[in-house]
Amino acid sequence: MKPKIYILTTGGTIGHRSKQDGVAVMDFDPAKLISEINLPNIDYEFKHVIQKGSMDMVPDDWKAIAEATNNAILEQAWGVVILHGTDTMHYTASALSFMLRDLGVPVVITGSMIPGGDAGSDAVPNLRDAIRVAAYSDIAEVCIVFSADLERVKGVIIRGNRARKVHSHFINAFDSINIPPIGYVEHRKIVLTNLKTNRRMHPKPRLNTNLDQKVVLIKLNPAMTPEVLERHLQGASGAVLEGTGTGHIKTDLHSVVTRFAKPIVISTQTIYGGEQLGSYDVDRSILSISNIIPARDMTSETALVKLMWALKQDGDIKLIMQTNVAGEICG
Repeated sequence: MKPKIYILTTGGTIGHRSKQDGVAVMDFDPAKLISEINLPNIDYEFKHVIQKGSMDMVPDDWKAIAEATNNAILEQAWGVVILHGTDTMHYTASALSFMLRDLGVPVVITGSMIPGGDAGSDAVPNLRDAIRVAAYSDIAEVCIVFSADLERVKGVIIRGNRARKVHSHFINAFDSINIPPIGYVEHRKIVLTNLKTNRRMHPKPRLNTNLDQKVVLIKLNPAMTPEVLERHLQGASGAVLEGTGTGHIKTDLHSVVTRFAKPIVISTQTIYGGEQLGSYDVDRSILSISNIIPARDMTSETALVKLMWALKQDGDIKLIMQTNVAGEICG
């Protein structure tokens, strides 16, 4: 029996083609790429979810994509591929990792940096690798599959909530942050690293799309004053503060954080290493603030999405945020 792969389209560059003047328009159907994929013995079913550039994606779109993915799994999909714009692909991947539990099958997100309807687009190898992972891998979690190098010799498989877009226009735009990639697709083979992942099983997906959308992500900087931070926090249910270095907050901002009283997750502006508070005297006063929650090695984007999700769950928010739910933090 052929594996059935559902391909959910949401727009993005992979759904564009360039006109004669070089401007890309979103009027290309990615289903046309299947003839170039050349992976026999697979049944494909395309489903249109939404159509927009990912810069316009909002949390309600994450919900729609999660629901469509859940439905595909309930319809006995052997794997799900989601075609998505690259600007906010890692936000959607993080959201799906929390909204969808016990997947049982791979959920693979991919797209392209070159319009899918253009000759020489990276859409074809990215889609081919994504389908290969969805159909043939023993990975049962949300992941991003994308170009691993500029020459497009191989593809990289990244845990969804560990991915980050690190280049604005190179085709190897995504990296795995603070952990190794799940694996690579090279010479038509899937080669896994030693990263522990969820394996295929009989799917019993649990869908929970409740999110608190009044969470803010704030990047601290030397010019940030207490008054400015207070304005940014006004009306928020919680916040992620991107601290400097290992997660530092300027001393004059501590009182604002304390008065806010709602959950504040501290991450870092650095790409690698994660929050590492505790090495300096000043860290003691930061960690003594009762509403502070260290992000550990989560990316800021994942911390934002997880806090939105955590605020709608039962239980202690700090405990939920510091518990590894979907491989987003070590431990």
